[in-house]
Amino acid sequence: MADKSDIFVAYAFSVGDVFIEIDESQKISRIEGALDWIGIDKAQSAIGRPITDFVSADDAIILQSGLSLLGGMLRLGPVRVGFGATVDTRRRIGLFLSRLSSNATRTHIVAMSLNRLDGPDAESNAPLADMESFLRRLPDILEEGEKNANSDILVSMLQMNKHMQGRDKQGFERQLAALSLGGKNATELGDGRFALVHEATNEGDAQRLMDTLASTTGQRFESATLDAETLGDGSDAAKALVYSIRKFSEESPDFSLQDLSENYTEKMEDTRKRIQTLRSLLKERQFDIAYQPIISLSTQKMHHVEALVRFDKRGSSPYELITFAEEVGMIGDFDQIMFESVVAKLRHLVSRGAPASIAVNLSARSLTTAAFVERLEADLKQNKELAGRLLIEVTESAQISDLDALGEAINKIRALDFAVCLDDFGAGLSGFQYLRHLKVDIVKIDGSYVRDAENDPESRAFLHAMSTLCRDLKIRTVGEWVETPAQFELLQSIGVDMGQGYLFGRPKLTLPQDMRGALENVD
Repeated sequence: MADKSDIFVAYAFSVGDVFIEIDESQKISRIEGALDWIGIDKAQSAIGRPITDFVSADDAIILQSGLSLLGGMLRLGPVRVGFGATVDTRRRIGLFLSRLSSNATRTHIVAMSLNRLDGPDAESNAPLADMESFLRRLPDILEEGEKNANSDILVSMLQMNKHMQGRDKQGFERQLAALSLGGKNATELGDGRFALVHEATNEGDAQRLMDTLASTTGQRFESATLDAETLGDGSDAAKALVYSIRKFSEESPDFSLQDLSENYTEKMEDTRKRIQTLRSLLKERQFDIAYQPIISLSTQKMHHVEALVRFDKRGSSPYELITFAEEVGMIGDFDQIMFESVVAKLRHLVSRGAPASIAVNLSARSLTTAAFVERLEADLKQNKELAGRLLIEVTESAQISDLDALGEAINKIRALDFAVCLDDFGAGLSGFQYLRHLKVDIVKIDGSYVRDAENDPESRAFLHAMSTLCRDLKIRTVGEWVETPAQFELLQSIGVDMGQGYLFGRPKLTLPQDMRGALENVD
């Protein structure tokens, strides 16, 4: 019968490249595997040497912090370091640290190539995950953690006591990532605010992790650790946690570290109730669709209408509810239902011979989610006869985090001959950056420029510049918030193609009688 030690080594090699055992003084007592890959000729030349001899000084600090946390935790990793006998032979690898029990004197380490561990992301030098990616995968991490009876999944949020920059910030971020679950589940939420997901086997593990992070980096911070299990099971609990993290990232006074520490359960229960209310509204389709005309400024005839959701008969703005849907990760559900409703309405109108053209709003967050885009592409293929009549309008309430993914989604939509409009151009700091990365057919200029252009030469200059830029790029333009004849004449004089606003009509629950002018193809 095979020795238990040999069985353990064989198991380690089924996933790793090198197996290392170190004693209580952190000296290598056993090493096997692809040793020449890391510049070690013979195992004997490494045995008896401190494991820190094989990493840089910076990586040694990260490795030491991981080893110190194994006092209570039985496993940690992957800790990403450069490992090898010399500077020239060091490879970027992930170290999985484990002990068979909390009082064991020996630590076992499985080293794995980052190419095998991370795949296409192996070359990324950023230690922290993008915030949107972090929040998008957090529910799946929590769901998987519910299956592990040996440890709890915790989420800690940190607020730095002073500003970090340069090497101090780089070192802190690397250490933060190394101590997170899987070595890559930490993110920066804003200036001086961070979050990480980690495991805890025993009571006090979270505080030990925070103490280790502070002592190894020399940084001081406040922290609050949230136990996902206190929220209960299910997707709503995860969504409530994501919402809390977003609010903390925005520095909401109601979601400060102190407030979360003291009133976490109460806040989460309130958020869960809001989520359940929103889910009920969507499931039972307790909303109406209002239509607002967009007019061709040259012909003064209707070009198309925009479909706008209304959650009550009074026609009040749904902005707050839609923003909440985005923040808790339900905007994809809302966008899908809204899209299906508009398509059904448009198909009905077309079947009756009405020359209808409708724009439907889809969130940039939905359009950067692979599953949503896949379903949207399938739906558009099934409704090819609506190309030229159905316009996809891309909306955003926050900075778009993944322009590449959004650009790919837009390209897929346009490849099927459906036009794409970019909403609220100029509202944020990144509007011109968006135009460089996103190929769209129509741009809707933020209404604040139209409102102020009559009396503000600077706003008028920006408005003119945006119109000229879009015309040079062969992109058609819509001016929002047109409320006076003077604004209409100004937009017309500087070459804006279309207008939308109370001057032409308020949003109404019934379609305008005059639905002339299908969407035109844009060269």
